[in-house]
Amino acid sequence: MDEDEILQEETYTENENTEPVIYTGPNIITFGLMQYLVMTGGLPPYVRRAIEKIPEIESLIVPVSELESMKQKIRKAGTNEARLFYTVQEEAAKINTEYRKKSRRRVK
Repeated sequence: MDEDEILQEETYTENENTEPVIYTGPNIITFGLMQYLVMTGGLPPYVRRAIEKIPEIESLIVPVSELESMKQKIRKAGTNEARLFYTVQEEAAKINTEYRKKSRRRVK
């Protein structure tokens, strides 16, 4: 069994005592990570894999109660949150480009 198969088998359990969290970064199609994705009970395996590739993603996951504050910080130029957002966006673009190149090679 390879690493991807192991990660796919992982599950996460919901914990009713934990506030849901929301991803406030840009869409990353390659990882299936969409802006404003709400997660309860921990991070799904595909989100953890995305964080392994782009560690800044983790800083863009906040409790739902902090969403409006985070959106304001991301919109304000020069904030750490804005820098993180654009760093993730740039890294995601690189990964998405590589993914598209590999997909085209498989199709031919």
